[in-house]
Amino acid sequence: GFAWRKHEGLVFVFTMSSLVCAMSGETPNEPVVSRKSGHLFEKRIAMKFVEENGTCPVTGEQLGVDDLVDVKATTAVKPRPATATSVPGLLQMFQGEWDATVKECFELRRLLEQTRQELSHTLYQHDAACRVIARVMKERDEARQLLAEASAKGIAVAAAPSATPAAAQSEAMEVDNEVG
Repeated sequence: GFAWRKHEGLVFVFTMSSLVCAMSGETPNEPVVSRKSGHLFEKRIAMKFVEENGTCPVTGEQLGVDDLVDVKATTAVKPRPATATSVPGLLQMFQGEWDATVKECFELRRLLEQTRQELSHTLYQHDAACRVIARVMKERDEARQLLAEASAKGIAVAAAPSATPAAAQSEAMEVDNEVG
C-alpha cells in the first residue's frame, strides 16, 4: 500500500515501507513531511526540533513549523517481534511481562510502606508539637490568671530582672501604676 497527500499543488507519495521517521528511524504515529526537503518525521519530535533550531534536522536548511505538512495515512500496525510468532516465544514474552508486573507491584508496595512510615512519623511529630503548644498555652493562661489574682489583691508583683537598670525601673513603675 501507499499513502499520498496533496498540499498546495504538491503531491507526496510514500510506500508504507518508507513511512519511517528520518530522526527516530521508527514508524511515526503522527507523520509530517517537510515541504522543503521532503523528509518524513514524527510530528512531536520534528516540531520540537524546528521550534528550537529553526532548521531541518536532516539537511540543516531553514525550516519553519508551517513548513511541516501533516500526512494522512492509515495507522500502521507495528509488526510483532520474531519471538512472538511461536507459542514458546509468546509464553516467554508473557513470562517477561508477568515478571515485570510482579517487580513493579513489589516496588510499589515497598514505596507504599515507606510512605506510610514517613506519614506516621510526621503525624507523631505534629501531635507532639500540638501537645507542647497546648501545655505552654495552659501554663501561660495559669500565669496570667495568677498575675490577675495577685493584682486584684493588691500584692505588688516584682518585675523580672532586666539587663539594664532603666528597663527594670520602667517595668517596676508599670507594675506599681497597675496596682495603685
